Amino acid sequence: MAGARQYSRSICWWGAVCLLVALVAVLAGCGGTSGGTSSEASLRGDDLDQAQRLYSQLKREHSLNRDRKTLDLAASLLDYYPTFSRNDEVLMLAVDAADRLEDGDRALGLTDELLARYPQSALVDQTLLRGADLAAARGDTVRAAGYLIVYHDRDPVRSLRSDGKPRAAEYLDRLSADQLAALMVEYPETALWSYLGYLQVEAHVQAGEFDAAGDMAARLQGRLPEDNWTLAALELVGAGGRPGRRFLVPSGEVKPDRIGVLVPLTGRYAVLGNAFYDAALMATDATNLEFGTEFGLQLEDTGADPVLGALAARKLCTDDGSIAVLGGLLSGPTAAIGVVCDMYGVPLISPTATNDNIWELGPDIFQTNITGLYEVRLLAQLATSVMLKQRFAIIHPDTPEGRRHALVFTTEIESRGGEIVAISTFPPQGTDFKDPILAVRKERPEVIFAPATVDQMVLLGPQLDFYRAGALVLGLSNWNSNKLRDRSATVLERAVFPDDLVLFPSRWEEDFKRTWNPDTYPPEATALALKAYQSTRMLLDTLVQSQAATRQRLALALTRRLSNQDLELAGPESFGPTMRMFRGKQIVPFPANIFAAGWDLNEGAAVDTVGIEIEGGQDLEPAPVAPVDGATGQG
Repeated sequence: MAGARQYSRSICWWGAVCLLVALVAVLAGCGGTSGGTSSEASLRGDDLDQAQRLYSQLKREHSLNRDRKTLDLAASLLDYYPTFSRNDEVLMLAVDAADRLEDGDRALGLTDELLARYPQSALVDQTLLRGADLAAARGDTVRAAGYLIVYHDRDPVRSLRSDGKPRAAEYLDRLSADQLAALMVEYPETALWSYLGYLQVEAHVQAGEFDAAGDMAARLQGRLPEDNWTLAALELVGAGGRPGRRFLVPSGEVKPDRIGVLVPLTGRYAVLGNAFYDAALMATDATNLEFGTEFGLQLEDTGADPVLGALAARKLCTDDGSIAVLGGLLSGPTAAIGVVCDMYGVPLISPTATNDNIWELGPDIFQTNITGLYEVRLLAQLATSVMLKQRFAIIHPDTPEGRRHALVFTTEIESRGGEIVAISTFPPQGTDFKDPILAVRKERPEVIFAPATVDQMVLLGPQLDFYRAGALVLGLSNWNSNKLRDRSATVLERAVFPDDLVLFPSRWEEDFKRTWNPDTYPPEATALALKAYQSTRMLLDTLVQSQAATRQRLALALTRRLSNQDLELAGPESFGPTMRMFRGKQIVPFPANIFAAGWDLNEGAAVDTVGIEIEGGQDLEPAPVAPVDGATGQG
């Protein structure tokens, strides 16, 4: 009959049918059970009585599983009484009858007709879910996903699963990059647009199509930069657009509030290991008290043995689900632990290992006890990228630490296009710096990097001024010292150095000293415990501030915090909170504001306005800044 022919014509893609929704609603003037503009008043007298009789008969036939009769009655109602107010229920019963007859095409066609004709019906949500099941049963995963996208947009909060993914992920996660791209075009305003983009990035990465993955991640960042799925997509391609890394899959669930701790609790170094753990536990308690968090530690004994350390690390990374690992204590076990953590993509924070190359085991291996190297990189970046200096000299104490700082500075400067024109050394206990200063001055550098101690700078600073070195002086964070300020600030005017709070706020050390009982452990254990305490506080603080719930996101946050990786993108103003300068017998923040305009005009670089100001230019005088609170009395 006519109604049956109508069903066959209604078999169409849901998106195409939706284009007719507005027109159909206007022409039909019916809204179904819960929401049309018409009611049974649109049918009168015998027409209304006949429609009600057909509806009652249809329900009876449906209850008796007489499905073909049900479909015939439904067709009659829809053809001859299109304004009957219960036609949305009629279509729902017809869908069920067609499904029981295993006529999937007809069932989906009726589903689309119900959604198109009665978009305000109370049956829409149920119909969308039923449609997804019907489409999936016929192997049409794209169509099933489309139904659930519409379902999600009707109430996004209701549509989220306990794991944070949308209900539609059941089907979306199975689609190819091309299929996902088609859905993004079909539903350009869906609340799931960022999730569709994330899945597309993931599909490209898995296929080795890293350029396409990077392009899609860039689209997400341009449209929804703060969205969680955008951030997840950026993590897949890497902070700098590099291909995503492949990790071994842990057997257990990752726990965002659990930190693994690996130290020797037995054997020769048990005292140091126990001090390390006690300090980490103390830092965890302090963090939980400060932020109201519930971080916990998962402790494993390495016995100071690399093999035992590697096995313990594997347990923490897999079975225990630690979001990060802390410790290792000694370089040998830490190296073995680092290899395992890198395999599973778990950030490792090493506060005490003395081998400077451990961080090279992987991009997520962090050595917080060699912060001077991070400071050196920060200074090199500031001098070359912001201040546009080209010619550099180094004058350093002839010690392993001094040579290491000089090597890192040289590598960083040359990698950024600068030139090291001179390197001079001096004895660590020396008092006469004339020869190394004159050797450096002869090459006329723009910048002199002096990784010296406070006591050394108290003597070196005045001699740099006396012998007219004539260059901007850079130093390390130990220069943030009352002693150096009081004795040499005038002769080190405009010398630049990192704030000693860049990595560890001074209050953390104060908290440690106030809480730690120095009589419990020998002095060497207490010194090590301080490093463990500060690094644990730093790790937990990073977790809180970044709200990282995955290992990849935590690793990205740690990278930015420890290596200042994001400063180049942020511009000169990013250096204000991290850099300090001697100015007028005070320690003041680095005047980043006077570089901002030049940075913008030059698309990422500024003229050396500090140098211009030194020459006497008054127009570039930075706004007055208050002295830095809490300058340490080191040295």
